[in-house]
Amino acid sequence: MPARVLPLIGLGAAFALAGGRILAAAIVLFAAGIVLGIAAEDQLLRILDLVPQAATHLFLVDPIAYLAAGAALVCGDRLRPYIAPVGAVIFGAALALAVKLNDPSLHEPAYTWLPVLIACWIVAAVAMTLRLFPRRWFSIFGRILGSWLLAIGLLYGGASLMPQGRAPPPMPTPAPPQDAAPPSFDREIPGLPGPDKPAPRSGDQFRQP
Repeated sequence: MPARVLPLIGLGAAFALAGGRILAAAIVLFAAGIVLGIAAEDQLLRILDLVPQAATHLFLVDPIAYLAAGAALVCGDRLRPYIAPVGAVIFGAALALAVKLNDPSLHEPAYTWLPVLIACWIVAAVAMTLRLFPRRWFSIFGRILGSWLLAIGLLYGGASLMPQGRAPPPMPTPAPPQDAAPPSFDREIPGLPGPDKPAPRSGDQFRQP
């Protein structure tokens, strides 16, 4: 879905702005974060379960990915050697948890590693493409994109933590009064006495008026 592709693009842009050594360290830590998120899924979910109503918003893994990618982009060249690797390992763990939590199968390996490979391909394609542009010009765009990702992550996380409103229950229908008589379904049939008509006597039908 597009909401999960956007932080991948942001991480790829952060990799494009990193230097050679920083990029190598970030890639290694990104892969380590993915392995950590898959192997230590239960332990990480216990930590994230401290957030109220964690199961309803998938333990905030998507906002965490937005914040990690945005922090790696917003920081300047001086702080990027420290923040980019940390953001990469956090992003990798969040990506692995998102894949595991959205797995429709019963622990089928294809449903785990195929989305991970697609995510890695998106990050690599964005990083290799953006490294062709001048770094000075792209650095300004990277900070703008990072601020957007941070804002989306904060708004997304705040909206997930808000209590969901419930529709009010339907109003009960009023019960009919106990002393009300039910409607009458009596129908007057020719030749038979009605409720306000006396019964005919024998021989009246042969009398002439």
